Amino acid sequence: MGLLAACQDSPEDKMDSARESMSDAADNIGDAMEYTGDAIEQRTNEAFNNEPTATQRMQDNLDEAGDRIGDAYDDSADYLKEKGDDARDAAADARDNLDERMNNE
Repeated sequence: MGLLAACQDSPEDKMDSARESMSDAADNIGDAMEYTGDAIEQRTNEAFNNEPTATQRMQDNLDEAGDRIGDAYDDSADYLKEKGDDARDAAADARDNLDERMNNE
């Protein structure tokens, strides 16, 4: 069936199809050249220490995450200390209030 359909295409249709295929191929070659250029540039920058390596970027990200975890821990500790102080003050106030009531009776 496909062979029969191909035989029925006019020469103009075949030329249009060939042009489309060539255009698509040229686009693909252009993309491949661009990706290759980007890879060469990245490797050159890494080789001359102009750009951090993937390992260095990963280490930086881990360091930043560790800093954020430490900050969150410190914030939590400060919050708990503040709430503990508030609870201690409230208990002292309640005790004083109870002592005052007992002394007035």
